[in-house]
Amino acid sequence: MNAIIALCHFCEAHGPGQLFCTQTLRETNIHQLDIHFESERKGCPACNSIGNTTGLVSTDPDSNANFVSSQVPVIPETIEMVKKAAFRSISSEVSSASTSTSTSDGCGLVFFGDAQRGHVLSCSFQLADSESRGFSKLFSIVILMKDKMFLLNIQPFLADCFNKIAKELQDYARTVYDENIKAQGSQRAQRITQGYANNSTTRSLVDLTGKESIFAYLHAHFSFVLWAGARYLTESITLGSPSVPPWLGRDTEEGFTMVQTDKEGYLMRRMGFGKTEDEHDRLDERVKAKYSLRMFRQALKADFIKVCYCVLTGIQIVIRSPPIKGVCLVRNLKKFLPEPLHKLARSHAESYKSANECRIINLSQDAIAPNPSAGIMRIDLIDDRDRDTVVVCVWEGDLPTRLPTLLQKILKAVDETLFTDLVLDKHLQALIEEWKNKVVCIRKMSSNQDVAKIKKIMGIQSQDQVLITYWYSHL
Repeated sequence: MNAIIALCHFCEAHGPGQLFCTQTLRETNIHQLDIHFESERKGCPACNSIGNTTGLVSTDPDSNANFVSSQVPVIPETIEMVKKAAFRSISSEVSSASTSTSTSDGCGLVFFGDAQRGHVLSCSFQLADSESRGFSKLFSIVILMKDKMFLLNIQPFLADCFNKIAKELQDYARTVYDENIKAQGSQRAQRITQGYANNSTTRSLVDLTGKESIFAYLHAHFSFVLWAGARYLTESITLGSPSVPPWLGRDTEEGFTMVQTDKEGYLMRRMGFGKTEDEHDRLDERVKAKYSLRMFRQALKADFIKVCYCVLTGIQIVIRSPPIKGVCLVRNLKKFLPEPLHKLARSHAESYKSANECRIINLSQDAIAPNPSAGIMRIDLIDDRDRDTVVVCVWEGDLPTRLPTLLQKILKAVDETLFTDLVLDKHLQALIEEWKNKVVCIRKMSSNQDVAKIKKIMGIQSQDQVLITYWYSHL
């Protein structure tokens, strides 16, 4: 993801400024990278992080992308952009959540910027400091990029990551704060009564949190956000049949290499991130291509619309099939759902699970399964010795007169002959992300009147309500 993530703060001596930055570099020899900057705040502990001649680097071996952290951005053209974003995130673009005197009240997320200076999402928060005015210091985490729509589409993911990072920093700072208050309780009372503060208010983030490795911790988290953000939603060229970079075509993350660089040498260690995958989900690319979404579209014929409707609205689908075909069908049906709902799909199960535990379940051909009804769809894939797949699909329910808007778009995309399988997958991913964000927006509304207004603005119609209700309960 081509973006810059920065930790910003307010220094009582120098005002707002960036403290620590992480950005993505590709096709760059990090061993020849000259990290040397002239700082206008040299010597201030609060305004210095890892120094002006040191960098932390994480390398993703699959994509050869380097995630470089330094006190100042290593690309000169971005230094001024980050500086202005830091100033605004601390001085004016501050949410009400971050201005509370209690550091446990949460963090505020603000969007600002333009095409020239970059678009910014800012998460502002406070850290307890027993020696600071007001006994707290204002910080923010900002992410800056040129692509406005991409930034807004991944906003829920970024908000969750930044809030977790801020909460951990607040917990560290609160522990140090409580220890200081116990040791200097009389000094705190004297400051309150006499109205003056300790002169040593420019404490570093290491002192505030009590963690010597706090910037290595931030580097690991910022690097992961940049790495995972590229997988969260990715734009693809839709002309011809483009090749996919290896790190986008895989469903498992095996980790990436952490490299710390300075003038004295290099330190490398392996760190694991990402999810684990069931062994039944690990399929050869040729098998995935053979049992594609369009192949199942042809096999299901008119029942394909019913299957899609059941997936989108939460009606349980019970599949009995040979192992590989069943796994492929589940994998393709999961493309119609946002990632948080994927946990309700089982690629392989030994026995039947209720709808509360699983909405899509694949069983062996001889497993016991419930009879189809309005709340359960049964799909049997007949073992045909690898010839044309024979499908028996039974569901006692009826399709509504008007299909959900998302289902209409999915059907149109699947039938679009100009779309390759790769382009179709990316298009479906964008559609699902769009409707996921609509549901997230509805969740943030506090009154029925506000919900009605936001639905009208986002074009949500009455036939979409059954989908909204199902997704709402799991996002």
